[in-house]
Amino acid sequence: MGDFASVTPALRRQRRRWLFSRMVFDEASWTLVVEGRQVDIETKPLEVLRELLLRPGEVVTKGELLDAVWPMVTVVEASLTTAVRKLRRAFGGAGGDDAIIETVSGLGYRLAVPVEIEFRPVQGHGPSGAQTGTPPGGRPDPSQAHDAAVQPPRGSWSAQKWSVAGALVLALVGGGLVAARMAPGAAPTVLPRISQADAKDALRALDLPRVERMLRQGWNPNTPFDAEGNAALNEVLNVCSWNPGHDKEKLLLVARTLYDAGARIDVRNVWGDTPYSIAAAKRYCGPDHPVTQMLRKECYTGYNPPGDKCLAKYVAKR
Repeated sequence: MGDFASVTPALRRQRRRWLFSRMVFDEASWTLVVEGRQVDIETKPLEVLRELLLRPGEVVTKGELLDAVWPMVTVVEASLTTAVRKLRRAFGGAGGDDAIIETVSGLGYRLAVPVEIEFRPVQGHGPSGAQTGTPPGGRPDPSQAHDAAVQPPRGSWSAQKWSVAGALVLALVGGGLVAARMAPGAAPTVLPRISQADAKDALRALDLPRVERMLRQGWNPNTPFDAEGNAALNEVLNVCSWNPGHDKEKLLLVARTLYDAGARIDVRNVWGDTPYSIAAAKRYCGPDHPVTQMLRKECYTGYNPPGDKCLAKYVAKR
């Protein structure tokens, strides 16, 4: 249909496992496994690897890599060279040197091996943890159209192209548009509507399975709960204020799940607060809370970060 790099940013943040040359890069756990053994490697080389995996077989220029991996920071080109060298060293016996990452003189780097991808968003697992959507060798199952809304099928990827079987259908569900794959001639699957009252209950309880189920059913985490413009992330962060003894790791998991599903971190409410500014405030989560650190990282690193748009912007009320 189009090259993989053009997939929307929401999909680029999905939990994915990349399989290439007897290696696995897992974005959810941010780990690299080489021939069955997890290797110890820094964050920046893995960010370089992810950018190359997003465009397999294509030359990714040095400038593009520097902008993606070191946004808003001026670094010397040697930082990129060092990151690539560390990746090649980590690949080791699986085919290091230039066999996997090719140097294109004067331009940049190319991932030179076939890539297979598994999308593993919280919305896309069946009860056994197996991938849902398109069965191997078959057409998409219309009964699983809601999973297909956020999960392209597992499959082998060519150097630059990918394809999806079946047609795309748009439906209004839970306050947002959801794209679902369907077999030709099949009727759209009617998804249950999630009320904002139910969503608020799940978020305040930090009920991760329930939040995952709502997202799977098409609930939009960016739908405001009130006239002040507070959506799902703001609601979760309020737990820090009214329940100081909350489970920090559970709150982090719920917030991360919402973010992976496309929750915006750069939207200000009517008071000028963003999720990050709320989290960082001492009367909420505070600067040292795991969720604040996660939001800070997503605001300033990785693919196309919003940067200072994550900061509060207060306007004097007349």
